[in-house]
Amino acid sequence: MPTQPTNKCSRIKKLPVFHDQKELGKFLETNFTESLKQFIKVTIQSMVKEEMENIRAQVKESEALLLSFNGYYQRNMLSRFGKIGGIPIPRYREGFGEFRPQSLQVFDVEREKFMRLIEQLHLHGITQRKLKKVAQECFGITISPTRIGKVYQEYVHREEVNINRQILSDEFEYLIIDGIYETTKGYGWENNQSVLLCVLGVKGDGTRKIIGFLLVREESIATWSNLLGQIKERGLKGKNLKLIITDDSSAIKGAVEKIYAGIPLQLCIAHKMRNVISKTSRRHKTALAEDLKIIFKAARKKEAEDIAKAVCKKWYIREPKAIESLRYNLEYCFTYFDFPKEKWKQLRTTNLLEREFREVRRRIRIFDSTFQHEPSGMGYMNSLFNYLNDHYPAHLHTGS
Repeated sequence: MPTQPTNKCSRIKKLPVFHDQKELGKFLETNFTESLKQFIKVTIQSMVKEEMENIRAQVKESEALLLSFNGYYQRNMLSRFGKIGGIPIPRYREGFGEFRPQSLQVFDVEREKFMRLIEQLHLHGITQRKLKKVAQECFGITISPTRIGKVYQEYVHREEVNINRQILSDEFEYLIIDGIYETTKGYGWENNQSVLLCVLGVKGDGTRKIIGFLLVREESIATWSNLLGQIKERGLKGKNLKLIITDDSSAIKGAVEKIYAGIPLQLCIAHKMRNVISKTSRRHKTALAEDLKIIFKAARKKEAEDIAKAVCKKWYIREPKAIESLRYNLEYCFTYFDFPKEKWKQLRTTNLLEREFREVRRRIRIFDSTFQHEPSGMGYMNSLFNYLNDHYPAHLHTGS
């Protein structure tokens, strides 16, 4: 898989910059209020439940009383995002009595502090350190590392926040599929090598999001089929899919043919050109690269095919390995010609996903030593992709 990101995303809108809390609040209200409400529900429920578990354990040790749970009751909260209804709060069978959880103060005196911190948690991703800070500053409770770990696992496994568990609509028209190899510590795999498999979905109006990912030992038809199969089971049946964009990976192509048979495939032209140039001798790299660019500047598919034939004829004797690489599956590089011209630049590369991989690489270089096993890596990636999904511009540019 390629490891060097491209720079073709210059036309994507810049991420919003917030100069004060008021601007941030306004952005949250207008762009992902419902998502924030779900975060608030999950956080309150998890923190209250964990404090009650802690109280019950302490009471049991003193043998003074045996507290038992008896389902949930619903509470509402008024916030700057509107009414948050139906927050499930655990309850003791015998009632709270003197064991009323301190964390319930979030419904009154600690509410504003909680709102400020939950915004930051939601914007920048969930980590155990941030959950611990929320517990201390908003709920007034100190939770041990072990219990924070349990809250974190419950949090990231909830459908509202876990990308790989979210129900998907069948509105996506394009899928961008790619993966990157990374060296991470603590997985117990040979050479600590792991592969992040990722799928980005794009709707007809340009809205897009990461809809599934896996961290696996190797890239294969089986691992890609597993990821795409999960996505299909969660609702993306493919009735509206028009195109799947990927690199020239036999594993991905095999999985696509198995899970989404009949959907046209576009191979990333940036990957193709890099692969060809990597097999070119040093003295010819610049000249052959210029000829490759001419192929993909063609106005029609027939013109591109004719130019490609001419390039092959020109370079075959001097650069046989490079031309063999160019010819391999070249027809899949021209699928974008079957779509409106204003969409060609965004449909013929995986650059939208490469942008996310740049952020993944940047953060992994800082945090790779903290990943002790696969679940910890998956949890961190989930937080990162949630953050990136929330920060996409509302629509893609469809022009050049």
